[in-house]
Amino acid sequence: MLEDTSGATPSVDSSVKVERRDTHYKTLRGCILAVWQALEVDSVNVAFGHRLWWVDAFIGEAERGNPAVVVLLERAMQDHELQQIAFELGVSETAFVRRVGDQWSLRWFTPTVEVDLCGHATLATLHVLLTELGVPGGEFYFQTRSGILSGRRLSDGLLAVDLPRSFIEPLDASVLNDTLGPVSEVYQAGPQSVLAVVEDYDALCGLSVDPMSLFLVPSSMVIAACHGGPGVDVSIRVFAPRLGLAEDHVTGSAMCAVAPWWVEKVGSPTVSVRQASTRGGVMFARLFERNVEVAGMARTFFGGDLRA
Repeated sequence: MLEDTSGATPSVDSSVKVERRDTHYKTLRGCILAVWQALEVDSVNVAFGHRLWWVDAFIGEAERGNPAVVVLLERAMQDHELQQIAFELGVSETAFVRRVGDQWSLRWFTPTVEVDLCGHATLATLHVLLTELGVPGGEFYFQTRSGILSGRRLSDGLLAVDLPRSFIEPLDASVLNDTLGPVSEVYQAGPQSVLAVVEDYDALCGLSVDPMSLFLVPSSMVIAACHGGPGVDVSIRVFAPRLGLAEDHVTGSAMCAVAPWWVEKVGSPTVSVRQASTRGGVMFARLFERNVEVAGMARTFFGGDLRA
């Protein structure tokens, strides 16, 4: 490379005329419009699909709760479409909610089946209506396979939903086929749940359950419970292999059985419950004649649009 060592300043051709800076932009814009018109593109469809939110229900200070995806339907969909969406999302429950007059239609799907009742996904839906959609507070009513359920905001950040209570009846422990080890009490809790009481919190946390063996128990949901636990009246674990869930993280519908059992044992209509799963959760329940009010806290993890 040769260097200019003369030190002279290069000459400038003063006859060069500089055009306005927007000249190139106008030329380019005209070219783009010409190409656009040549392609005969009249408009671009930017409409999105159904909105959805991932919500963690029944959270606590150190408990991450149970994830549920709440999908706000803009139109009715076929059952097989809803099931496919729930399968793709892959969480324990997907709630599909749609406005029907002054109420809300609500359905729940695991990745494999539609279920009759889901507490944590109902709480998640209530959270979305109040927090994400800004629906005015008050009493909310949901049309479900378990009848009309209601929900509301309580104090201290708690949300509450009313679920149908179960009536418990003693069962012989042999119905469990020893899948939970030693148990002191076993109850039928409604047509689809069994409640079994183990010795203490350590025994509950130490349970090692074979999902295939538990599948043979004639019940959709098996609730293992014990007295006490860190900061609560009762601790539980819930297994539901027949619903496609080896173990559920936090199960609001289990309170339909736990609250009546607690009243029978100690006489108190209120109970605090910890679910000792890998994510953990905290619930509060209050027993009424026909319903159990189940309360807890929830938070939105993320939201988006469903392209379906």
